[in-house]
Amino acid sequence: MWSITEEGEENRRSAVLLSLMASLLYGSQFVVIKTGIGDIDPLLFGAMTSAIGGLVALAYVLPKGYISWRTFTRWEVWGGVGTTTAMISLQYTGLTMAPASIGGLIVGSNIIFVAPISALVFKERLGWRRALGIGLGLIGLTTITTNWNLSTLASGTLSGYIMLIGASLCIALTYPLIRVATRRMRFEEWVTGFHLLTPIPLLLLALADGDLGSTASTNALAILFVGVLCTSIPTMLWAKGLESLTFVTSATILLSESVFAVLLGLLLLGEQITGLTFAGVGMVFAAIFLASSGDKNVRGERS
Repeated sequence: MWSITEEGEENRRSAVLLSLMASLLYGSQFVVIKTGIGDIDPLLFGAMTSAIGGLVALAYVLPKGYISWRTFTRWEVWGGVGTTTAMISLQYTGLTMAPASIGGLIVGSNIIFVAPISALVFKERLGWRRALGIGLGLIGLTTITTNWNLSTLASGTLSGYIMLIGASLCIALTYPLIRVATRRMRFEEWVTGFHLLTPIPLLLLALADGDLGSTASTNALAILFVGVLCTSIPTMLWAKGLESLTFVTSATILLSESVFAVLLGLLLLGEQITGLTFAGVGMVFAAIFLASSGDKNVRGERS
């Protein structure tokens, strides 16, 4: 009995470490995208990074036999393509107009949207803590994006913030999709499938935009960094960690993504935040904890 308990505790420690690594990789992408995207079309940048991520995932699952041509016929995979295409389009474009630190915080606050979506789709009990967290989170996001100043409503930065909120909502929408998808296929198969297909609509959208921009100021290392380390790899690490973690624990670890993104933006890019923005940041962090303090037996995943 003691050895079983000891093994379980060791698995949990490993899961926490894997999840933390994934969260930090996710958090690092905002500064890298902000500094490395240059003048290239954000959609083309996203197509290249997701293509690299798909190939990395394929190199992992193909020898294990986790993927086949049937993978690309499943609606769950195409659902992942839809949410990921929207998320990358909104996130990458939004980051060209908003600070990386605040962008990372907004995108990382997706747990605020997960709670009401779960209540609507799966009839999960919302509870007063989650309801309070949702309300506080929305007030915090409003404070961050507007500073309660009506003159900001016409600014490009606000447009960027709105896009980033949309990206956060797209991530939240993947939670019910993941729950359905993993009933019929392995998580690795699903992740690889939509990462391989997502570059196609992103490239088509970039071409439809008509201006692919200039690659002269785009950092190729940034494309490689985001593609290799911030797409499929952290998703795989996160999935592995979630095998031994509850939803509350994983949501708490998710908070480190936002913290890391904010710290990198402030320290490496010298970004400044106002007192009201700082207060909004505090409200969002508190909201994340409240929104993740529901059913301790529910596990969650992230794409």
